[in-house]
Amino acid sequence: MHIAITVIFFAVVIFIKLKMPMWKGKYSEKLVNNKIQELPEEYVVFNDLLFESNGYSTQIDHIVVSPYGVFVIETKGYKGWILGRENGEYWTQTIYKSKHQFYNPIKQNAGHVRFLHHLLKCSTDILFIPIVVFNNSAELKVHADNNIVVNRYNLKRAILQYRTAVLNQETINWIIQTINQNRIIADKEKLKQHKHNAKARQYRSSRLINQGVCGTIHLIV
Repeated sequence: MHIAITVIFFAVVIFIKLKMPMWKGKYSEKLVNNKIQELPEEYVVFNDLLFESNGYSTQIDHIVVSPYGVFVIETKGYKGWILGRENGEYWTQTIYKSKHQFYNPIKQNAGHVRFLHHLLKCSTDILFIPIVVFNNSAELKVHADNNIVVNRYNLKRAILQYRTAVLNQETINWIIQTINQNRIIADKEKLKQHKHNAKARQYRSSRLINQGVCGTIHLIV
């Protein structure tokens, strides 16, 4: 009887955690990590990376370094219909009559690529491949001709479609070393502060764009 109560208690705790946005996100990232761990040994996987530079923090869900390029992966733990356009400021999640807007993950991931471009002090000789991945339960209704937006079950195929080697082993080793030297160990307080700052920057950016103060930043990778 005592064992049964304990099992039920932990099941309820896990269920509640998975319903919370933060835990849903972490669980989705774990599932994506499981998927990219299936890649061959020539793919080096990094997960849940936090960097700090010039007073700003950057959190990247996954980086995969390979001879075929550097894959920068943004994970979204949403289900339901996902509607959005490549250059739109916000996308929409629709579940029955409920709608929720969230910042365009393509733009979010483009910021991650720009940061890595700066971190690695590179010009155009390193191929960055940004990918946005959603849960398998999400139905994607996204217009994105120039970016990869997939469900998790298509992630491995999306990565493996790149088969032209563009990085030699020396460059790969240098990229891996640079990432390891610059990543920081994130505690809960640092992650909380990062999320707060990121939301504030997105809000300020949205206001400036709506006011016509700034234009679009063009990313070349």
